[in-house]
Amino acid sequence: MKRYISPDTIFVAAISFIAIGFQGRRLDVLEANASLQAHRNEPLEEDTSGLSHKMNSLRSRRKLQNEVVLDIKAMNKDSLMIKKSIKSIEARMGAMEESSAGERVDRSLAGSPFQKVGDWWVADSTMFQFPKGIVIGKNNTHCEYGDAVLSVDYGWEGEALNCPSGHGSVAFGLANHATGDFSTVTGGKFNEASGMASVVMGGRLNEVTGDSSVVIGGELNKATGTYAAVLGGDNNEAAGWSTAVAGGGNNKAYGSYSVVTGGQNNNANGDSASVTGGDSNDAKGDKSSIAGGNKNTVEEDGSYSSIGGGYMNVASEQYAVVAKDSIDKAVIKRIETLEEHSPFTCDADRCVSDKKTFRFTSDIKVKGKIHQNPDHTINIGN
Repeated sequence: MKRYISPDTIFVAAISFIAIGFQGRRLDVLEANASLQAHRNEPLEEDTSGLSHKMNSLRSRRKLQNEVVLDIKAMNKDSLMIKKSIKSIEARMGAMEESSAGERVDRSLAGSPFQKVGDWWVADSTMFQFPKGIVIGKNNTHCEYGDAVLSVDYGWEGEALNCPSGHGSVAFGLANHATGDFSTVTGGKFNEASGMASVVMGGRLNEVTGDSSVVIGGELNKATGTYAAVLGGDNNEAAGWSTAVAGGGNNKAYGSYSVVTGGQNNNANGDSASVTGGDSNDAKGDKSSIAGGNKNTVEEDGSYSSIGGGYMNVASEQYAVVAKDSIDKAVIKRIETLEEHSPFTCDADRCVSDKKTFRFTSDIKVKGKIHQNPDHTINIGN
């Protein structure tokens, strides 16, 4: 520790040096005056004796001041020695600190599970535990990360977008959210797995809200039922319990244990119902099936019924089987032509015609009353 010499001590030392000089000069003058008076005037012995007494007093004070000066010089010498000792101690402490830091680094590296091989840090065969989680790449500051999560996020235009907010969840790819506990999104973009233990495996804009459900690829697919699955395609939905849609487009499996395997615009609404391809088929009856074709329907009362393809077939009773088209091919052709060139646009309740004039070569049967207006127009109503 450095010794501190206060400004007051320095000031006293300076005053002492000045006083010593002044007293020494005064003593010399008095000695000279006393000697002169001793030779000139013997009767002045008494005065000289008094002067000698004063001189002796001054000599004593001067001796005391000299002792003080010596003490101050000794203190200064001690101070210099202390300063040198402090500098030596500081140098030794610095060396010890550097040595200690090196030893700490050596000890930390010695206990580390990593070693540097070229430009790589390589871990040894040790298990690592991360209670909170791991984020590889960029950190999404807008995400409330769950516990025990894993995120691999390269980001987009410098911004991280993945968010594994469910506990035990995983999010890879771009802008994917794993919000359900134990959910996983393993790739693709703009996908979300919100059901517990749900999975989205790639694709785009896919959503899994059902627990333990999965969407594998495709676009705009949804697995909203529990234990449901959508295997590719687009705009497909597996909404019932343990349902599945295997590809195609705009297919829906609503009944429990129902399945649609491809095609488009097909619906399996009954429990354990199935539609295997085709277009615009609807299996409404429980345990019913439609094997392709177009616009075939098994009604709700047609449980255990089957349609083996064809066009516009209907099974409305239990255990019914339709193996071929139920209407004449010529009629089918006329219906198709009418649908293609019809001037009417129809919905479930009514048909609206184009602004055209119609000519009827036969009678017209109308349900309701006919009212003729003065302007020769006709209203048809009840």
